[in-house]
Amino acid sequence: MLFLVVTFLPFFVPPAKAAEKSEKGIALRLLACEAGKEQAKVFLERKGFKSEVFDLPSSAFSEPIAVSARSVELKAPDKDVPLCNITLPAEGKSFVVLLASEKPAGFLSFVVRQDDDSFKAGDYYFVNRSANTVVLKLGGTEVVLESGNSVKSRPTDAEQNHYYNITMSASADAEDKVFASTRWPLLNPNRSYIIFLTGSNGRTTYRSVDQLVDVEEPVGKKKEALKKLGELRRAGELRGD
Repeated sequence: MLFLVVTFLPFFVPPAKAAEKSEKGIALRLLACEAGKEQAKVFLERKGFKSEVFDLPSSAFSEPIAVSARSVELKAPDKDVPLCNITLPAEGKSFVVLLASEKPAGFLSFVVRQDDDSFKAGDYYFVNRSANTVVLKLGGTEVVLESGNSVKSRPTDAEQNHYYNITMSASADAEDKVFASTRWPLLNPNRSYIIFLTGSNGRTTYRSVDQLVDVEEPVGKKKEALKKLGELRRAGELRGD
């Protein structure tokens, strides 16, 4: 069994200093971590640049937003104070930004590079915004993710070469309490983002958002894999989260 303890942000690339010169071809896709809230109207701004106002989505990533610098501010139309600063790594041109609510009124940003060959279809990016440490058993891989941290991982040791057994536990008071037990498919054409939150009842919960990856393989083979995945789900062998 693989075992991984996470006490830092291993997949959040350390921010680069904001470059003074403008750059072309940089695009961001944004997502609010918390679902079910009224969509906030926001825009991105930097000296000499201001995006259109848009609704901050929570169920799927926004359309790509072109920016001209690696450091921009997220703002609301009715407030002068920035909601947060988004600083991008020095490398890459395509990023997603997960925005977690911060009191009293703002966000904490988690930046994930998209044009990175090490972030593949079938990988999962976990963000723990709950009050507890989360213990993940991803098939044969175990991940311990402390509150406030994030990590990229993927399951191992598939069952019957079809699916992975997955359990999620909240660790508090020296006791692990399972809050989710499910199966994830072996054939996953997505990068998946799993966000852990503390619900209104004080319990740890989670939500997931998938992002389809254009896997570089023959079209016929890709269609065959996706067809097999659909058949397994319809047969009830898999539960997709």
